[in-house]
Amino acid sequence: MMKHKKMNAERCAKMTTTPFNTFKWFAILAKSATITKCATFALCAILSLLAFSGCQLAQEDKGANAHEDRMIGVFITTEYLDLFDFEGYLERNLGSFRGGEIQMGRDADQYQGRIVATLTTITLTNEETGEEIETEEFIFDGIDGISFFAPTIHATEERDSYIASMSDEAISGGFVYIHMGDDESRRTMEGTIYVSPSESLTAYYINPVFQSSDGSVYMTSGSGISFSGDGVGVTMSQTMSAVYTVTEHGRTTTESFSITISVSTMHAPEIIIIMQMDADNAPVLRTEYEPDAMPEVITLEADTAFVIVESHSNSGIDNISIHREIYGRDSDGIETFYDRDDGILVKRWTAIAWE
Repeated sequence: MMKHKKMNAERCAKMTTTPFNTFKWFAILAKSATITKCATFALCAILSLLAFSGCQLAQEDKGANAHEDRMIGVFITTEYLDLFDFEGYLERNLGSFRGGEIQMGRDADQYQGRIVATLTTITLTNEETGEEIETEEFIFDGIDGISFFAPTIHATEERDSYIASMSDEAISGGFVYIHMGDDESRRTMEGTIYVSPSESLTAYYINPVFQSSDGSVYMTSGSGISFSGDGVGVTMSQTMSAVYTVTEHGRTTTESFSITISVSTMHAPEIIIIMQMDADNAPVLRTEYEPDAMPEVITLEADTAFVIVESHSNSGIDNISIHREIYGRDSDGIETFYDRDDGILVKRWTAIAWE
């Protein structure tokens, strides 16, 4: 299977949000979820059902073998993936029921289903040169969601193996840190999803993704984060981690993996204003853009000493919120957001050319 898409670059920067007033929201949290930047609110936290495949939010250091499946990231969905074979479990474990309660035994993990990804050839096109480059990605066919995982692409006769980063445009400020040592290897991933506040309940399920020793990639069902309300500035984070210790031929090596996904609320910008200013703080040029129509490059006027970027958002009836960022001559680009119509705000990078 082959698909085509354009190249894009993810740039990282700090993002601030405007204050918010009283609101309420509800969260389905995992044990390690954290909440920051909260004002007055009503909170309801519920532990959701964890995957029975051994994917725990905080997995203790344990002995492993070199062929054990490794956690490599997450695939985020807005619908819960009901993959547990409950009917099969009931048929074989009727004796474990006590007083109407279901007590899951240690064999429950064998009833946890999985969804296998397809390794697909992707053709990337350089918009400036027209050059095409083929690469490979793991895709969960037929499932809408946000990819954020780092699989190992196995070697072929034409190339060596390498670790790929598969990140959806919905992941802002994402990074992957990889350390490979003689006795220890570490992979750390972090990313943020910015969403518009909504009165209706919105949920995001963090489904862990694993890779087998044969190179195949699959995911299991995970826990979720959900909320509702018109407040902004709320950030909820969930961390998954695993440590594997392998001893072979008298030599012990440790492999660790950790991923943190944050979901943060902010109002969607309705207009972006670019103000070019001279050295005397006087306006040189003022330009307005629709958030989804920001150009790839803005060439600045010769007299421009710095740039002010304003993001105007509607935070209520007759209530306009303005967020400002200043970029000097040491900056080679600016970052803005646009709403992609599903409630997720995507970060857009625009290069700035100084005269």
